[in-house]
Amino acid sequence: MKYIKQFSLVLMTLLAVLFTGGTGQAQASETSASDDASAASSTSVAGDDALYQAIQDRGVLRVGTNSTYAPFEFSILVDGENQVVGVDMFLAEKIADDMGVDLEIVDMEFSNLLTALDTGQIDIVLAGMTATEERAKSVDFSDIYQVSGQSFVIQESKATDIQDDTYFKEGGKISVGEGTTQQILVGDYYPNAEVQVMRTTTDSISALNSDLVDGVLLDEDVAGAYAAENPNLTVIEADLPIQDPGKAAALPKNQPTLLAAVNASITEVKDQGLMDKYLEDSYALIAANKQSTWAAYAPYFIDGVKTTLIISATAIFFGLILGVALALMRLSGVKVIDWLAQAYIEIVRGTPLMVQVLFIYLGFAGIFGWSTMTSGLVAVSLNSGAYIAEIIRGGINSVDKGQAEAARSLGLGYWVTMRKVIFPQSLRSIWPSLGNEFVSLIKESSIVSTIGVAELTFQTRNVSTITFNGIIPLIISMAIYFILTFTLTKLLNVYERRMNEKYN
Repeated sequence: MKYIKQFSLVLMTLLAVLFTGGTGQAQASETSASDDASAASSTSVAGDDALYQAIQDRGVLRVGTNSTYAPFEFSILVDGENQVVGVDMFLAEKIADDMGVDLEIVDMEFSNLLTALDTGQIDIVLAGMTATEERAKSVDFSDIYQVSGQSFVIQESKATDIQDDTYFKEGGKISVGEGTTQQILVGDYYPNAEVQVMRTTTDSISALNSDLVDGVLLDEDVAGAYAAENPNLTVIEADLPIQDPGKAAALPKNQPTLLAAVNASITEVKDQGLMDKYLEDSYALIAANKQSTWAAYAPYFIDGVKTTLIISATAIFFGLILGVALALMRLSGVKVIDWLAQAYIEIVRGTPLMVQVLFIYLGFAGIFGWSTMTSGLVAVSLNSGAYIAEIIRGGINSVDKGQAEAARSLGLGYWVTMRKVIFPQSLRSIWPSLGNEFVSLIKESSIVSTIGVAELTFQTRNVSTITFNGIIPLIISMAIYFILTFTLTKLLNVYERRMNEKYN
C-alpha cells in the first residue's frame, strides 16, 4: 500500500497534463515531496556541461544497464532485494566512489538505454556497449575499458559441420540480441545467413538449444561463459576483418567535465589491472549464486510474484476509479466531456501497452521524479481504466431505459438512480468482462519489465541469466502465471454465481 498515496497524486497530475495541455498547472499541483523528487532527478541539457555538477548536487550517479549479459551485468538477490552486479557494475562503483557520490543502477531493456540517456533518466550507460561510429553520433563515449573479440556459440553436436565461421558466411541461421553490436556485424559480414533477433542473450541461447538457430554471435567473454556452463555448447571464433572498437561508457553529448571524471576512473582501473579482477569476481558471484536445485531459486520467483500482485492490485483499484469516471463522462450527455473521454479511450486502446509504458517512463518520469515502479503503475492503470470504462458503459447501457424512467417518476435524482437502480442491475452483465480484465492485468503487468520493474517476468530473466538456462525458468514462470490466473478466475466465478443467485 506504500504506492497508493504517491500514485493518487501522480494520476491526478497526469490527467491534468493530458486534458489541459499544459505542464505548468500539473507541476503546480505537486506536493513538496514530489518537488524534492523532481529536484533529485534533475539533469542538465545536453551541451551545457552541467551534468557533472548536477550529479554532485544530487549526490547520486545514475547508471543505466541491462542485467542479462553475464559476466558484465547480471542480477542476484541480496537480503531479498535485487542487486545488479558484474564487471560493468564494479566499474560503475569505482566511478561513483571517485566522484564522491552514491551509485544508483537503473536496469532496463538494452534497446532503451540510449533513449533513457537522451531524455535524462540516467547519467551514463555501462552495459557492455561497443563504441561504434553510429552510436557516437548521438552520444559521447569514454575511453575504452575492454577490448574483446567476437565468437559464435554453437551446439557441440554440430562442431564437425560448423568448424569455423565460413559456415555462416555461406548461410545458416544466426541469433543476436536486439540493438546489439552483433546485430550490426551479422548484417555487414554474414549477409547470406538468416538472422533471428531476440530480446536477450538468454533467449538466443534458448533458441540455439532448441535447434531453432545454428549459432549465437556474442562477445568472446560472454560466449565463453555460456559454453562453460552448458556442456552441450562450444565456441568458435568469428573471423571478422575488423578490429573490435572496444567497450566504453556512453554519456550525453558535450559533457566534458563528467567525461574527464569517467576517463580518470577508467585509466586508474586499467593501470591497476582491475578489469581482470572484476571478471574473476563476477564469475565467483555467478558460481556462488548458482544453486544445486531449482527450488533454491524460489526467492527470485516469490519476489517477482509479490511485485506482480502489487502492480495488478494497484492497477485494478485505480483502473476502476478511472474507468467509472470515464464511463460517466461518456454517458453525461455533454458533448465536450463525452468527446474528451472518448478521445482518451480510443488513444489508449489504439496503442500498445509497451509503447505507453515507455512513453510514461521516458516522457514523464524525469519531470515528476517517478521511479520505474511508479511509472509502471501509472501506465498500466491508465491503460486498464480505458478498457474498464467501456465495460462499465456497455453494462449500464444494457439496463432497460424504463428502469431509469421509473426511478425518476418516483422522485429519485440522477446519482441516486445510478447508485440504487441502474448500477446494481448492470453489474451482472459487467462482471464477466470485468473479471477477464482483472485476469488480463496479471499477465499484462509483465510488460513493465521493459523499464526494469522486478516483477515475475523480470525475475525469470534474472534466473535465466544466472543459470545460463532459458527454458526451465520459463516453464516455472508459466506455471506460476497459470496458478495466479486460474485461482483468480475461480474466485471471480464464485462471486458471479452468488450474485446471480441473489438476483434470480
